[in-house]
Amino acid sequence: MNNKLLIPIITALIVCVFSCNNNSDVIISGTISNQVNDSIVISGPNVKKTIRLNENGKFLDTINISTNIYTLIHGRERTSMFLKPGYSLSISIDNKEFDESLTYSGEGSSNNNYLAAKTLNSSLNPTDYKTMYSMDEDNFIKHINETKTSELAFLNSFENNNTTLDNELKSIELKEIDYKYLVSIQRYPVYYKFYGKKDPKTSDNFMKPLEDLNFINNNDYQVSQSYKSLVLSHFLNQESIDNNTNDHFKELIESNATDIKKDVVFQGKYSLRASSDNNEVLYNALTALSNDSTQISELTDLYNKLSIIKEGMKSPEFFDYENYKGGTTSLSDLRGKYLYIDVWATWCGPCIAEIPASKKMEKLYRDKNIEFVYISIDVRDRPVYNYDKWRQMIEEKSLGGVQLFADNAWDSKFTKAFVINSIPRYLLIGPDGNIVSGDAPRPSDQKLVELFDSLDI
Repeated sequence: MNNKLLIPIITALIVCVFSCNNNSDVIISGTISNQVNDSIVISGPNVKKTIRLNENGKFLDTINISTNIYTLIHGRERTSMFLKPGYSLSISIDNKEFDESLTYSGEGSSNNNYLAAKTLNSSLNPTDYKTMYSMDEDNFIKHINETKTSELAFLNSFENNNTTLDNELKSIELKEIDYKYLVSIQRYPVYYKFYGKKDPKTSDNFMKPLEDLNFINNNDYQVSQSYKSLVLSHFLNQESIDNNTNDHFKELIESNATDIKKDVVFQGKYSLRASSDNNEVLYNALTALSNDSTQISELTDLYNKLSIIKEGMKSPEFFDYENYKGGTTSLSDLRGKYLYIDVWATWCGPCIAEIPASKKMEKLYRDKNIEFVYISIDVRDRPVYNYDKWRQMIEEKSLGGVQLFADNAWDSKFTKAFVINSIPRYLLIGPDGNIVSGDAPRPSDQKLVELFDSLDI
């Protein structure tokens, strides 16, 4: 085609982008220098639009929006955006200095330049979680109050600098600051135990700020990452699920909070466990939350698989796994003793962290009627963490027990039969080949000794 004929066609397309958009459209244009691929992605509730970049990193497109907060993604970089119908935003980014270079111009730019400045400020002043969650209660409360004051000051200083933020964005940001404060309180007991290596001592009023929080606000869930964290942590709290499943989910089931329901079901399926007596009740609650046939089908498939690996049932078998000491080993070769099976991989940090406790348990039960079996699900030919790394780690760390290499990593029939989707995972098989626990305690957990003692091992 003649280049002269192309000019009016391109012009017409550009005019259409700027004039044919409907009342919910936002125009997005700009340039990304030092691009790592040929696109950006704008993601939000019920929206995931890929916009192609030309060879110079330029782009132009429209997005039909349904809410305000979205995420712009390029490669591994991402940033939050505030969008409203009628905005026409031009974006400039140097991908080598993504946060430092990100700027907006055009309609809606002041709101988005604020979000960019906020992100940059956070990256330049990262939270020291170890120090923060090692504080005692008084110092912790003082610290998060100071953080809240600082974040409010940052928001106000941006507005005072001859800039006016959209009222909706300001409302979202004020809520986000409050929700972030509450997230810190919600996490404190667990994080303190992790960083401080002991149980925290808190006053009776410590959790009081969370008592009146509404955990079923679908609008806030769509726009606030901190509120989303609060909600998911609340509904996926394992103790609450185990102790009172029906009451725990009752209000959410009766609500219209579709986004919350969808995510709770998606993550809640991991609370269905091989060792749990609560699976049927939880399955019924999760299916009541979902109206997505695909989600319900996945839940049902998972529930049915867990139903055939209960205590007392015959264990699934594995056959001819390579033994580090030579030859191959099948599950039936080990029958006659209790088998404590550790499913692990060389790349798994929590697996490696359990090694000292495993060695301690092996020594404690050396002359007992139990065999410690370790099944690696490393991928044979994967770079770095692979078959060779498995043999090397066994030698370097002087690992004991029966060391086996699974036949097909995550896709091994044995792994799939026990619905193993995260590691480390521990199984206990009886001398008769029947399941004692499809999700046994870790070696570092005192409950494992209690379990062994209850079986007179």
